[in-house]
Amino acid sequence: MIGAIAIIGAGLGGTRAAQTLRAEGYDGRILLIGDEGVAPYDRPSLSKAVLAGELEHPLPLVESGWIEEAGVELLPSNPVVDIDAAEGWIAFQRGPAFQADRILIATGAQARTLPIGPSMDGVHYLRNLADSRSLAAAMRSAETMVVVGGGLIGCEVATTARKLGLSVTIVEASDELLARALGPSIGRQCRTWLNDVGVATITDAAVSRLIGPNRVEAVELSNGLILPADIVLVSIGAEPEVGLARRAGLPCQNGIIVDATGATSSPRIFAAGDAAAWPVRNGVARSLETYLNTQEQAAVAARSMLGFARPTPQLPLAWTEIAGRHIQAAGQFTSPGEIILRNDADGRGAISFRLQEGRVVGCVAIAAPGSFAFARRLVEAELRIDATALADPNTSLRDLVRMAARGG
Repeated sequence: MIGAIAIIGAGLGGTRAAQTLRAEGYDGRILLIGDEGVAPYDRPSLSKAVLAGELEHPLPLVESGWIEEAGVELLPSNPVVDIDAAEGWIAFQRGPAFQADRILIATGAQARTLPIGPSMDGVHYLRNLADSRSLAAAMRSAETMVVVGGGLIGCEVATTARKLGLSVTIVEASDELLARALGPSIGRQCRTWLNDVGVATITDAAVSRLIGPNRVEAVELSNGLILPADIVLVSIGAEPEVGLARRAGLPCQNGIIVDATGATSSPRIFAAGDAAAWPVRNGVARSLETYLNTQEQAAVAARSMLGFARPTPQLPLAWTEIAGRHIQAAGQFTSPGEIILRNDADGRGAISFRLQEGRVVGCVAIAAPGSFAFARRLVEAELRIDATALADPNTSLRDLVRMAARGG
């Protein structure tokens, strides 16, 4: 019989794991341990509605009263500082240690910092609610903003800042925005949309130094350009938070190494979400840093802790909203392959597919949520599809799914 379960990390992954444990009938003790001092909340709004001042508080991850009704013990502000993997003891920053039969590490990731010396006032990162509120307060009195990093968060924040009237420039070290997340062709489209709403973009340039005696006043780039900046957002990726895991003796590489059930090298300890290097379908195990994958991994790991292990290699899934366009992605879209563009029949949306040897291995949908549901199924099944039919908006994606599933 499984005794107490400790979940370290009260974000999306930890909360979803607690919900899954109760849904699967586990009635033992659950500790949900956080370090932000607040109840679990939804993070995507941090770069959008909360940052824009449209929401004072992000939406909660669970309905009001669920934590109490489910008998989950929420410890929102007493971080874990050490884990004894052999015996299951966890040590807190304050108070006595606690022994658990199973431990889930869902500590997320921390922002990667600029490798150019100490930071200064006016330089921001965005990983949690406190970061969002600090950035929002700074934006209210700022006129110019430089966003370092043209990934998902950087482009989302640039969109929000521009709506608020700031002069915004995105600086990206590679040759295109969003290349790692969505591939260069989609990145090129997003760059055009951002330019259309007044966001300036500079690619193939890194930050050489921040200029200012104590507070940032400008950013100097590797190409010699100097950009005025009242505030700077650094958004150059994240590093999985693996400190606890390393101290517990767990192997880590690109995150805490787990199998496709979330199990680590210790039979007591599991990991999920941004902290975990989870096996990826047709790819290298890594931290995926996406909302939907974190949800799925947490549910899989929770069931595994209860003995219902079902290996689930991950299909990368992502969504975002940039310059007013809703974007959804599934699978691998950054490796070689044939790219097929399909416009919706009504002309309002489009989907790009990536094919390898005739099989659909990735898709990115722009303003096409209905079509994306079927496109995702094609990717999940890696079905072999005729490229001409796939590109034809008059051919139903639903019918393609059915035909491919029948073998033609």
